Amino acid sequence: MINRIIIFIFALSATASAQPSTNYSGDVHLYNMVRMNDLSIINLPFRIFNLSIDHQNGDYNINSTLAMEYRFRDDTSFLIDTSPKDFMLDLRELYITRYTSFGEIRVGKQIHAWGSADENSPSDNLNAIDYYYLFFGGGDRKIGSMSFAADMYMDSWKFGIFYAPTHPMNRLPLNDPEFPFQLPVIPRKKQVLSPENQNEYGISIQKSFNFGDITGSYFRGNDRMYSLSGSNVFTNSFQTVTVLDTVFAFRETEVFSLGLVIPTSLFTLRAEASYFDTKDNNDTTSIKHDHHDFPAVYTDIMFTHAFEVKATYYESVLQLETELPFDIRFNSMFIKYDTVSYSANALPDVALPLLTAEFDPSAVFFPGMGTPIVSLAKQAGIVTMEKNFLDDQLTMSFMGLLDFTDYNGTKGNGMILEGSASYELMESMDLKLSAAKFQGNSKLGETYPFNNMEDFSHFRIELQYFY
Repeated sequence: MINRIIIFIFALSATASAQPSTNYSGDVHLYNMVRMNDLSIINLPFRIFNLSIDHQNGDYNINSTLAMEYRFRDDTSFLIDTSPKDFMLDLRELYITRYTSFGEIRVGKQIHAWGSADENSPSDNLNAIDYYYLFFGGGDRKIGSMSFAADMYMDSWKFGIFYAPTHPMNRLPLNDPEFPFQLPVIPRKKQVLSPENQNEYGISIQKSFNFGDITGSYFRGNDRMYSLSGSNVFTNSFQTVTVLDTVFAFRETEVFSLGLVIPTSLFTLRAEASYFDTKDNNDTTSIKHDHHDFPAVYTDIMFTHAFEVKATYYESVLQLETELPFDIRFNSMFIKYDTVSYSANALPDVALPLLTAEFDPSAVFFPGMGTPIVSLAKQAGIVTMEKNFLDDQLTMSFMGLLDFTDYNGTKGNGMILEGSASYELMESMDLKLSAAKFQGNSKLGETYPFNNMEDFSHFRIELQYFY
């Protein structure tokens, strides 16, 4: 597939008549992270090498980004794994852009950016998220999508369209003890149903006024995270043994968003709200199947149930950027999520082993789209401050995140605090030192995400060379 795209791209660019030009840029990034409590290494993958190539030929542009992801080997003695390989190549982007009199058209593997907020935009759902890079910003935490996109300009209007033929899923750190928090359920691949309709599409409209910009958008796709869809109870031919099989799926979700950007001489205000209408289209027919591992043993299905979840929820972001005295750059953001409506096909009153009629599927409902921060907190505030010293050779920064969510009368108050200093050792080479502290709330138990993240408090040292 990738070879065909490359041939197609070069065939199109060869038709242009202007003198072609090629530019490249990237970085080499050495990275080490150790825990605060015992200085043990936190062995998570990181991108040790990035290369971006931009080839322009007339009205055509080829954009590509290649990354090398590195992870320290657990078995350095080669007693378990004899392969010396400890890296993975990742073609993050490869697409062609056609510039026209009315705008631009892009085809290929792309990382998109929608929304009015700089970060954590609830309408920015065109790409899946790589959870290993959840605390990174911008496109660093996104996974490229094979897609078609176009932007068209007309006076003070901007129109955008998007289409993708396949459904992307978030990259999740499944059963990875190094990651700061774990998913409540990690199913086998056979337990997860793929969406029957994988086509995804969206439109956006932006209008510029004297006071700022207003943006509206619509997106239809399938959730980036799997969710509980139903269950089967299998038994053998003698009905002496029963086995519960839980089924997961990706809900179909529509997103309606409205955003606002107001720049002034003193500050820039950004606001955004998204309304999500989500539903699970699976029923007892699509849920029912043969036992995945032992179909010859578990030959009968005693019971099949589909939850057929339908729900609506919203996410909103309010962001303020300004410059404080002493040239301190200040950015604050408030994020909120809540469920508007929920309905599901409840379990009937049955007397079967392994099934509990009192089970409430709403207890495990969570958003499958929107900003990933809501997986940590339904209400959160984020503050960042940054200042340069020594003729911009030294940059000091601070970030704080606080959970304002109310958990049955108890405030979450979980927080993330991070301070860092970046020093330009020489032209194109930076040294960065960081300390990050994660704090939970002992009153909320092990299910509270911030409690599980306390052990992730760490120091980081980074050396980055840009070319």
